Amino acid sequence: MVIRTYRRRSKNDEGKQQFSLDAQKRGCADHIQRMGLVEQVQLDYVDDGGGGDDFLGRAGLRQLLAEAKRGDIIMCRDQSRLGRDAIEVTLVIRDLVRDRGCRLFYYATGQEVQFANAIDQATTFIAGTGHQMELEAIRSRTREALRNRVRDGRVAGGACYGYKLERKSDGAGRRFTIAVVDQAHAPVVQRIFAEYLSGRGLKQIAHQLNRESVPAPSAGRRGSGSWAPSAVRTILLNARYRGVYIHGRIKKVRQGGGVIRVKADPTEMLTIDVPEWRIVDDATWFAVNERFTSRGPNTAGRPAAKYALTGIGKCGNCRGAIAASRVHTFGRNGPRALCYGCAKHHERGSSVCEVTVYQPMEEVEAALIDHLQRHVLADGVLQLVIREIRSEIAAQLPQQEADTAALETELSSARSEQKRLAKAVAMADDVPELVSELRTRTVTIQHLEARLIAARRTPDELATLMVKVEAGARAKLADLQGALADRRDLREVFLALFPDGLTFTPARSTDSRRAIWKIEGAANLQTLVMEGAVSRLRCDPNGIRTRVTCVKGGCPRPLDDGV
Repeated sequence: MVIRTYRRRSKNDEGKQQFSLDAQKRGCADHIQRMGLVEQVQLDYVDDGGGGDDFLGRAGLRQLLAEAKRGDIIMCRDQSRLGRDAIEVTLVIRDLVRDRGCRLFYYATGQEVQFANAIDQATTFIAGTGHQMELEAIRSRTREALRNRVRDGRVAGGACYGYKLERKSDGAGRRFTIAVVDQAHAPVVQRIFAEYLSGRGLKQIAHQLNRESVPAPSAGRRGSGSWAPSAVRTILLNARYRGVYIHGRIKKVRQGGGVIRVKADPTEMLTIDVPEWRIVDDATWFAVNERFTSRGPNTAGRPAAKYALTGIGKCGNCRGAIAASRVHTFGRNGPRALCYGCAKHHERGSSVCEVTVYQPMEEVEAALIDHLQRHVLADGVLQLVIREIRSEIAAQLPQQEADTAALETELSSARSEQKRLAKAVAMADDVPELVSELRTRTVTIQHLEARLIAARRTPDELATLMVKVEAGARAKLADLQGALADRRDLREVFLALFPDGLTFTPARSTDSRRAIWKIEGAANLQTLVMEGAVSRLRCDPNGIRTRVTCVKGGCPRPLDDGV
């Protein structure tokens, strides 16, 4: 038995001491001591800043759900810590308490949560509804307070390049934030507008700013401290620089247990004139807007990854993405061709990444395909995968007796519950909740019976299954080789084979006449070649990862480094 404590604090909990992470830690420890379980193994799961209705973005909760096992004790302050979405939190509690057999305690009330019948389910859902209503009320008040702040000309969002944030106090001592023009950055903004109107492109402007080491907008942990064409574009289209504050253009929407950002309806936006924020005049701003309009439709909606290795490769020098660009292949007067190169160098210039390799796309992909077919998707590698799974099966055979006993006990309990529910349905007058519970128990029994059959398999049966798995793996391998040969779904194959991506580093061709790419990566064959084998054999091998190392030169020909 393991005691698993869960703690969560959201932004809405600021100022509420009872919801602090330290207070929750003390509460869990005190209740564990009262239960006399101090000596038991304890694991702690924390989400700091996660929304109560976000069931996908909370890493701590996801880890708890992945690791909780039958007989474990799960403890938290109250139901609102698990979540504030009535339906989602009910499903989570049902999964933990009823389906997995964990014991859930709320230390705030000292109660153990029950989920054995329709009444328990309704109680959980009603409590969740109350917590969801409270969350919606908090967000409604917050949204209205932000809109009132905007109407007063104050800042309701984060920092913006060209402005500094200053804290002020009103007559009642309440603190608020205002934005003032940053005299150090304002000339950079004006320069960007002027250069764009003079005919320079976004990429040219970004390259020049990086060459001059002009401070770039901060992008937090994901930023590189350099200018990108997208940052230049964002500045040119921001109406704040002409003294107009538009609030509420993007809103967060909960969907599928997570959060997505969508464009708000124009009627929901709030537009306020703030003359003291003006950095460029109206004539300049509208002239820039007109140039954007005349350059054609917005292409932001086109597919982000069009080519086979886009988004899969990373530059070994700057860790930026490898992307496809149409460049001159033989001098400035030569023909232009699609090549793979470092996106940061192409977009931001040599001051950000000095790697200047641009190698034709067809050449790079052909060499990688050739190497995969000859060295990775080969019969010897397949035998290695199968040998690993055979070893895993052999290691698990001694555990079958214990697994079988546990499954038999669980199956007996489920059948007893099924009989009790059947009697209740017969005595009642078609109660939908009881019928639903009976159906759920029936499905659970079917799953347990299937698992028990798998656990009782003899070595001979496993050997027969292994033959089938091997035949299926060989067929899958042939499919992969065929897909690479005629380039069917080439990008999807690369994505599946290289989940951790590929590293591109500069190298020289064998004749040293030109720069080429050397590519390194780890090919994961388990997902593709052995798809379905793990579930059929009831085992969990670690998988086989084959190192791929090759230099991309002229194709087709043997690898330059002989690996």
